[in-house]
Amino acid sequence: MLSLDSVTRQPRHRLLAPVAALAACGALASAADGRPVETLPSAPAPRVTTPAPGITHQRVVRDGGQVVHILRARPGPRVSLSAVMAGGAPTARGSLTGAIGARRDSHGAVAGVNGDFFNFTTGNPSGVVLIDGHLIKEPEPSRSALIIRSDGLLDAAVLSLSGRWQAVDPDALQRFPLRNFQGVNRSAQREAEAILYTAAYGQRTTPVGASRWEVRVRLDADTPLAPGVPVTGVVIDERSGGGMTIGRGHVVLTGVGSSGRTIARDLSLGMRVAVTPGLVSLPGQEPLSPEAISAIGGGPLLVRDGAPVVNSGEGLSSAQTGTRTTRTAVGQTGDGTILLVTAEGAPQGSPGITAAEQARLMSELGARVAVAMDAGGSAQMALGTRPLVASAGSPRSLATVFTVDYRGLLLDELPDRISPNADRVGDAALATVRTPVAGRVRLAIVHRSGRPARSLWAGDLGGSSARVLIDPRKLRLRDGIYVIVARMTPRDGTPEMELRRRVIVDRTLGALTARPSGRGARARVTVGFRLQRPARVSVLVRNASGRVVAVLARNRPARAGTTRIVWNRRHRGKPVAGVHRVEVVAASAFGRSGLVRTVALRR
Repeated sequence: MLSLDSVTRQPRHRLLAPVAALAACGALASAADGRPVETLPSAPAPRVTTPAPGITHQRVVRDGGQVVHILRARPGPRVSLSAVMAGGAPTARGSLTGAIGARRDSHGAVAGVNGDFFNFTTGNPSGVVLIDGHLIKEPEPSRSALIIRSDGLLDAAVLSLSGRWQAVDPDALQRFPLRNFQGVNRSAQREAEAILYTAAYGQRTTPVGASRWEVRVRLDADTPLAPGVPVTGVVIDERSGGGMTIGRGHVVLTGVGSSGRTIARDLSLGMRVAVTPGLVSLPGQEPLSPEAISAIGGGPLLVRDGAPVVNSGEGLSSAQTGTRTTRTAVGQTGDGTILLVTAEGAPQGSPGITAAEQARLMSELGARVAVAMDAGGSAQMALGTRPLVASAGSPRSLATVFTVDYRGLLLDELPDRISPNADRVGDAALATVRTPVAGRVRLAIVHRSGRPARSLWAGDLGGSSARVLIDPRKLRLRDGIYVIVARMTPRDGTPEMELRRRVIVDRTLGALTARPSGRGARARVTVGFRLQRPARVSVLVRNASGRVVAVLARNRPARAGTTRIVWNRRHRGKPVAGVHRVEVVAASAFGRSGLVRTVALRR
């Protein structure tokens, strides 16, 4: 049987539909095609879940019903925060869950949140994108950026680009002036500016436009662009109008308006050129640390030295900062714990928060430093490939995201229950084990009592994963509580790692049917189900909107065997029609299990 939280294939509004008559039994999920779906009835969510060692998720309901998701991670040899382009380039967007999924095997990504604001039309992030020391997009010089250092500490600063280029006369007969460029890997924004395009741009050619001149430079060394590190090369192509091929090991310097005329005057075929991209902090800001390896733009600054910053502005309008909405922030506490926090808003049924309230929240959580990220429909959090913040439709695609990575053994969450009662619903489960580091992995299952473990799988992994079927019938497992144990011996000589996940084998409830019959006054629905052992049973019927229209049993004792209950298809004395859901909950010594079947009732 599947836990409520694990039935992610079902629409969230179905999972959260109100249950008036069976509040004690909880809500259940249902399949759209009428097949029964097994699920553990909803119960209070665990206060803290641990998707990986050193990484926890907490869902908190604050005063006024405000829901806040808090992801905590303690940086160390295996746990780190990473800046990621969701679509792989500054001209492409991608989903948060897709970005996490793409990094699960290779980097051990287990969770993440959205990053910076972005342009809906071009996909360009609004602020800086610096990833693993490679400058991909220049900063927005009015807003704070979150900086990740090589020692695991986070900083915040308002950065600006100090981009320089200079023609070099190989014969040293002429000295050319030092020139500026204003952008990196983005669309033109001004009538006169110079923009540098690198292979990280994500497009084969530069943008096309009028009144521009550009040159292609073959670099002396094929290295990514790094802040403060000069690169040199020779001009191998020139043209007007844009659309120039970038190519591996090349950069393209594009000038718009008067900047294009300057490039045409200083650079010609065969000329050498030196390019130096620099990132500098604005006056009054802390200088950019040489330890900085990654940075994502955001804003506004929320916490500095542990104190909330409630009115930093940073070029954002009062509507942008003062509206109650869904918001994400990233920060770090005094003891080094990384905080990724998303507060739900109106689309999720919460009041939402303002930027000032977000600043106070991060300070209350112990943040030493914190920066706001994009808000509204972009504000998201996910565990693995499971979104935690509901959206009306598909989650919005994003330009940049932050992922929390665990470079060790990972065992994905398992369903709470497996019910091998041969009704083809939840009879078995898949255990997925993965690791980004090489090692020998063994998977076993053991009863809670400590009975001898049974081996499930053994093999070598490294930047890969394995899916192992857990079939209690083939393993001849009796009903009870079991633990899936994953162990890995790393190839690098580091200590052995072990992870455990609990799962219940429970055959109590199975074979749910809901069959309509008769017409007019004789219209009926016969509900049938099978019990493996005595249990207390509750049965209800809900309409498509989730309203309870019939309670057929409430905590009623039932014997083992097949049980049938007849419903007269009436609600408050009137016949009902349309798609309805029959939900059955059985409480036994192994806890509560549930089944749902949809049934279409004709008028």
